[in-house]
Amino acid sequence: MIKIISAHIEEFRGIRKLDINLAEKTFAISGPNGSGKSGVIDAIEFALTGQIGRLTGTGTKGLSLADHGPHVDHIKFPDAAFVELEVSFPTLGKKAKLTRKVSAPKKPSIEPNDPDIVEILDEVSQHPEITLARREILKFILVEPTKRSAQIQEILKIDELGQTRSALNTAYGKLNRAAIAAEKDTQDKRNTLLQHLGITSLSAAEMLKAVNAKRQLLGLEIHDTITADTIIDKGLAEPAGEQSLNKSAALIELDKLNKKLVELGQSPSPDAEALVDQIEQLENDAQLLVSLQQRDLVESGLKLVDGPSCPMCDHEWPDEAHLLSHLHAKQRKSQAAGELKQKLVEHASSLSNEVGNLKALLLETHRIAKIENAVEMLSSVVAWGKDLAFFQEQLKSFATILELKDRLANGWPAIPEGFRAKLADFVSAIRAKPDQSASLAAQSYLINAEQRFKDYKAARLTETASQKARDASKVAYDAWCAAMESELDELYEAVEDDFSKFYRLLNDGDEQKFVARFKATEGRLDFDVNFYERGLFPPGAFHSEGHQDGMGVCLYLALMKRLLGDRFTVALLDDVVMSVDADHRYQFCKLLMAEFPNTQFVIATHDKVWAEQMRSANLVTRKTSMAFDSWSVDTGPLVESNPEIWAEIDAALTKGKVEVAAPILRRHMEFVARLLADQLGAQTVFRADNSYDLGGLLPSAFSRLSDLLGKAVDSAQSWGNEDQKSKAQARRQRLKEANTHKGEEDWTVNKAVHFNEWANFSPNDFMPIVNAFKDLLACAQCDDCGSWLYITPKGTSPEGLRCSCNSVNLNLKKKPK
Repeated sequence: MIKIISAHIEEFRGIRKLDINLAEKTFAISGPNGSGKSGVIDAIEFALTGQIGRLTGTGTKGLSLADHGPHVDHIKFPDAAFVELEVSFPTLGKKAKLTRKVSAPKKPSIEPNDPDIVEILDEVSQHPEITLARREILKFILVEPTKRSAQIQEILKIDELGQTRSALNTAYGKLNRAAIAAEKDTQDKRNTLLQHLGITSLSAAEMLKAVNAKRQLLGLEIHDTITADTIIDKGLAEPAGEQSLNKSAALIELDKLNKKLVELGQSPSPDAEALVDQIEQLENDAQLLVSLQQRDLVESGLKLVDGPSCPMCDHEWPDEAHLLSHLHAKQRKSQAAGELKQKLVEHASSLSNEVGNLKALLLETHRIAKIENAVEMLSSVVAWGKDLAFFQEQLKSFATILELKDRLANGWPAIPEGFRAKLADFVSAIRAKPDQSASLAAQSYLINAEQRFKDYKAARLTETASQKARDASKVAYDAWCAAMESELDELYEAVEDDFSKFYRLLNDGDEQKFVARFKATEGRLDFDVNFYERGLFPPGAFHSEGHQDGMGVCLYLALMKRLLGDRFTVALLDDVVMSVDADHRYQFCKLLMAEFPNTQFVIATHDKVWAEQMRSANLVTRKTSMAFDSWSVDTGPLVESNPEIWAEIDAALTKGKVEVAAPILRRHMEFVARLLADQLGAQTVFRADNSYDLGGLLPSAFSRLSDLLGKAVDSAQSWGNEDQKSKAQARRQRLKEANTHKGEEDWTVNKAVHFNEWANFSPNDFMPIVNAFKDLLACAQCDDCGSWLYITPKGTSPEGLRCSCNSVNLNLKKKPK
């Protein structure tokens, strides 16, 4: 895909202005915590992808690229914050300049605007996973299997497989609940039919016996068989005129309602109690309710996604895949809330069936009251029936269920005041009516039996259809899972092999029989590793933190190899493998060079030893590494000294660019001043905020050097060591002359370097400044090895002034008298 030639970063994150020559090679950036290393990783990531990983994801609420991408002094001027990369395209044999501003992260400037170049850079922008920070290493290793599956599938760009599985599982869940409700409704209708017929089972024999007894009484042809097509009241003429009341049947129906009222008063509904508990959970946990509301919004949004623009807030994402990934991550976060909602909806559905049964009893009472023209009873039944219908409707919506707590707690039937008394009076009135003929009772029996038989058959048809739909959904879900697992097993086997190989290379001589196993099952990805041939265990079971760190990086590399293959040409590693011991870090360098020879790694670390190991292992060189000394909000990262510093300044001045040379000199002097003040034990005025500047440190450091050289002269005099005496005197004289020369240029340096007023200086004006400081710093360096002088031991009574190669080895201790 690409290699990075150079980077120019300006007013971005903690960086004011920084140029880095990466030379298309692996590059190391080292420095203490807070020195600005991660800012460089952020900048390159932003230039390539248009986003900053550390500003997104878990724990980043309230952070945004627009507000927190620019340097803190330029928050209101995001146009000033930009990153410019010069990149090469090995497969094309071309180069380009990519510039991206915080003010327009989705609209990078690409020069030249070559279609092939644009296509490759667009592909790179869709791979934010090229950046790996230490906080993300263990998310694959110690995370629970369901989250691991989602995260790894997202990296491998196969998360749509998991999303399809989730959709099929959701569909199966809904159809299963519908089938269960249909089964319950069928059972209710069956019980109603049995109760009316006065039999214990729906066997053909029992039904024929009950039905034919009534038909025989009415002189109707008896049925030979009972089937689904049988009409129980066949041949029965509709009664002429006003419908008359079947007294005995009416009393049976009214008795059912009476018993139901007694039951409702004695035993509260378990579903109603469960709903009250769940509503209280939501009331007591505001965040849970927010999660549910967000889940509903996200689920609605997922259905509307059509491109990179969010359908809910119009926020523009790099592409549709990023948007879907973001929405699915939010959906996973609210899983517990979703499970609570599901239980609440299920209990509401079950309670709705209870309401339906009560409404059916009221419907019969309504029919009887209408026949008898019992106006008062009719009015009460109608009013209560409407209330129950409205209540049943409320149980269908999650939002309205939450409003029903008081009714559910105080008795969901909400029996109207005086209803029981009216019902008792109505029953008494019916009982007082004269008995009807047996033929009229038989006629009513057959009519009601036919209606209940129809209801039962309809319920059976609905149940059968629901069961078929559920079973078909389960077959589809199982088939998808089986096919997906087969494909994933093959994919994970390849990742498994690479991961195990990389880990063995990293731990050369330690775990040479190491193997790992991935197992994908229904949305889970179980991950076990071998522990010294004692068996397979989860990575966190017995392996140390350092080993887990190593596993995280090896798994990342295996995934990237599987995802990009030969197109894995650049990766940003921010403070990774910090828990891996020194010996294995050498192996890590070898792993990167052997397995990924064509990948340019940009590695940030706070460990200077690790930076040196990368150089000694030939993963990077002095030219392809950079060390930060410290950081301040005004200057950004302070770059440590490097041998080419004067060459860089000369090159800038040769091109007439004083504005480039001046800050290089300033930063170099700030670094050396701090270093020498520390190594020579210079006395400075203490500052609690540690904000020592060049003007305070540099004079103290060289004053201390002059004193030390004076002590070296006195020591040599006392020991009669003329060679040391002459060397110390010569260096002290050089220092005196350099200090004088530097002092003549101080006003220029302060004005030009500190206040950045370059317009009045030409290269010829600025060259004396450079030479003055170059001569001054040379007085504190060894002429042979170039290292900075230091005292030994450190403290108030040093005994020697030395360099790294011992060419400078001046005794500071006088001969005892």
